[in-house]
Amino acid sequence: MLVRISYLFGPLVFLGFGLIGVTGSWGQGVPGQSVEESGGFVIPESIKGFDEQKVKNDPICDSSVRPQIDHVKPDEMKTGDSVVVEGKYFGKKKECLHGVTFGSVPAKAFSFVDDERVEVVVPEGLRSGVTFLNVETGGGTARKGILIQSKD
Repeated sequence: MLVRISYLFGPLVFLGFGLIGVTGSWGQGVPGQSVEESGGFVIPESIKGFDEQKVKNDPICDSSVRPQIDHVKPDEMKTGDSVVVEGKYFGKKKECLHGVTFGSVPAKAFSFVDDERVEVVVPEGLRSGVTFLNVETGGGTARKGILIQSKD
C-alpha cells in the first residue's frame, strides 16, 4: 500500500508500517501553466495569491459599507402598492441586494434598480400602522419607519 503524505512530511512513501524517504521530483504541474516548487509541493501560479488592489476596487459587493435608506416614496402605502426606496450602498449588482422586508414579512416582489434605488411591492398580510422597511445587503441592514394604511 503506497500513500502520499507529503502535506506534513515532504515526499515520503508509507510502506507497511515504516516510512521511507524518497528522492526525486514528483508533481510535474499542469502543462502550459507556470508553477513554483516549494518544499515538495507544486503551487500553480493561478492560486499563489491575489491582487489586493484589484479586490479593493472590485465594484461587485462591498461588505464594508452598510446600506442607508434616505426616502421611501410614497410616504404612506397600502398592501399591494409599488414603492421606491432611495438611499445609498444597495450594491453595484442585483446579487448584492439580499432582501427587503416590511417588519418581519418578506417582500415577495422587489427589483434592484441601482446602488441607490430599489423598487418593491408592499406584501399582503401586513397590519395597518407603523412598521419598519428593511433593506438587507452584504454590508448589513438599513431600516426606515413607514406607515401602512388600511385598504378600506
